[in-house]
Parts: sequence; C-alpha cells; structure tokens
Amino acid sequence: MPRVKDNAFIVHKTDYGESDIIITLFSASRGKISCIAKGAKRSRKRFPGSLELFSKVSFNGFIKHPLALTRIDECQLLKPYLAIQEELKSYLNGCYFLEIVNRCSAERQSNPELFELLDDLFTFLSDVPHNRNFNCRIRLFELQIITLLGFKPELSHCLDCGIKLDNDNPRGRFFNFSPQTGGLVCNHCRPRHPAAFNVSQGTINLLNQAHMLDNKLRNKVNFTPQVEAESARLCRALLSWHSGCSFKSLKILERYIDNNGIYKIAANTTTNSINSNKYGVR
Repeated sequence: MPRVKDNAFIVHKTDYGESDIIITLFSASRGKISCIAKGAKRSRKRFPGSLELFSKVSFNGFIKHPLALTRIDECQLLKPYLAIQEELKSYLNGCYFLEIVNRCSAERQSNPELFELLDDLFTFLSDVPHNRNFNCRIRLFELQIITLLGFKPELSHCLDCGIKLDNDNPRGRFFNFSPQTGGLVCNHCRPRHPAAFNVSQGTINLLNQAHMLDNKLRNKVNFTPQVEAESARLCRALLSWHSGCSFKSLKILERYIDNNGIYKIAANTTTNSINSNKYGVR
C-alpha cells in the first residue's frame, strides 16, 4: 500500500459510524483526496483538534486502492483559521468556496496553484473586520478559483461568429455571456443561446485581467455595483453549468444578506443555533 504524507486543507467532513469521520482534503501535491479517519472521534492523540473545516493540516496514511478511500492514520494541525468560524460573512463565504472546491475539482489531480490560493483566501477571510473592498475581493477569488479549476471564461470574442470585443465593433453588437459555451456571444448570435445574459464591456475588460492579480493588487481593486453584480452572476452561472447542480452554501449565503449587501442573522435564528449547525453547511 503506497504511503501518503502531505499538507492539506479540510474542505468537507461527515461523521461515519460511532467513531470514524469521512473527510475530503485538498492537498498540496495530490489535489482533492477522499479519506476516512478511523477512530478520529475518540483519538485525540492522533487527531488533536485538527479535523475542522478550513484547517490546514499535515497528514499521513495509506492508499489501499485507486478507487478506495485513503486511510488517514494521523493528522497534525498547522493553521486552524479559527477566526473564519467566528465571523458570519467569513464563514458563509468560506463554506461557499469549500463547496466549489469539493464539487468542481477532480479527484487526485495536483493543483498547487489552487492550494496556494486557498491559503491566501483563508488568510483573507480570517481578517475580515480589517479588510477593505470585501465583496470585490471575494469576486476576484471566485474568478481565480474558476480559472484554476479549468473553467476560465472566454471573454475576448463571440464564440459563434468570432467577432472581437474592441472599439471597432458596429453599434448593436453588444456582448452576452453564455454559460453553456463558457464565453461571450454577440447580440446577433444570442438567439441560439437562450440562457445567455448581458455583460457590460467594463465588466468584461476587468475580468480579463482579474485572474492574474496577486494579493497586493487584489487589495487595490474596487468594483462598481454593476461590475460586482455582473461578475457574480457570470461566475455562479459558469460554476452551476460545469458542476451540474446548485450550491447549497450559496443559497444559505444569499439568505443572510440583505439588499444592501449587509450580512445579518435571521430574526428567528439565534447565534447558538447558527454556530451549532454551521448554517446547514458541512
């Protein structure tokens, strides 16, 4: 049985039986790995408080079969990112990104750039009260993760007729985004794409550069409300199309945001009940 030893983030967990836990890790060298931690609920020596969502851990174990769950024998905590679970908007957005990684990344395919981006993302979410342009930076992380998952949208020309997005376009050749094709279609070609929706040229120009931004540049960018709304719709439509499902965490996230983008706790929900069920996301 080949031995596995690596660093990873915990992106999903569920109880299994009386003492075991099934967890999904996103590791530095092997990408997403589905694992079982035998006796994790009883052994604090082998799993000392390390199996919480968002945690960065060092683990070792065995792969019995390529299609079988990897058996985790030991897991040591490197970074807990506990602050994410203490702030409402951090936790809700964090769960959304965990679900993206869990649903859309391929099993056991290395993606070191995505691993590093998750480290940047969780560091950002841990420092929410001091962050500027929160929603803008969330949109940038969203687009960059989509790009690293291989779903980068084509935003330079119409995928049907090939007309380019530039200042020489004739009037009326405005562009729309089609999730099915993963890119732009002009107004002339739009009837063949019923799910396409309008995207402004300003949003397109910004998104064409957004996936290349590092942490320093992310902190300097700011979106207008229109760009923020259009980029969110584009990213989520693309993710929904590629994953073939709706995201449970996104529905919960939207339930806790009012029309002004302010995060709130529902009137019939107490803080203790929210903390205990983790907003319905595991």
